[in-house]
Amino acid sequence: MDAVIFDCDGVLVDSEVLALHVLERELALLMPTIDTAPLLQNTAGTSTADILAMVEQRTGQTLPPGTVPRIIAAIDHALDEELEPIPGARAAIEQIPALKAVASNSSLASVRRSVARAGLTTHFGDRMFSADMVAEPKPAPDLYLYAAAQLGVTPGRCLVIEDSVPGTMAARAAGMTVIGFTGASHVPADQAQRLYQAGAAAVIDRMDGLPERVNGWPLPAAS
Repeated sequence: MDAVIFDCDGVLVDSEVLALHVLERELALLMPTIDTAPLLQNTAGTSTADILAMVEQRTGQTLPPGTVPRIIAAIDHALDEELEPIPGARAAIEQIPALKAVASNSSLASVRRSVARAGLTTHFGDRMFSADMVAEPKPAPDLYLYAAAQLGVTPGRCLVIEDSVPGTMAARAAGMTVIGFTGASHVPADQAQRLYQAGAAAVIDRMDGLPERVNGWPLPAAS
């Protein structure tokens, strides 16, 4: 293995649940006669813009102009106030000697803030990659392929840690191996099964089990 690439939200920081609460609150104000909560289930790893586009499509309603940036700003405010690292993430990462990076559908500013909040900036340096940098976000493979290229490693020699189905699909489409993580507070009961179905090779629910998995993981020999 030449590199370990971490998703950010739901893997390094417990942010998905905060974003979900903001989305539920804002949509309840915008669509008071519609129960949008069921539409937001299993949206982890999906960009806010794509989630809101899906809500418009499913409800047949058009959100007011400026809704996307306003809700993103509200989510950012909630993260600034309440964001917590995933328990054990820092200790686990400190035990993994391989080259490490972050690849997230969130904005680069959000990723940097989250990594700093988790106390992990020194472990990743400038190896943080955002969907802002590529044509298509996850579940397209663009972001993971871009990260591998910037790291100077072969995609097949990368191990990815993901909590979402779109992220797992993206990494698999890029030719990478995925370890799923289900230890964040937003995780549905069937998430492990969903990650396996999306292509994860293994799934863990605690960060303290990550170093052993990663450091002993068999990957194809470098060509």
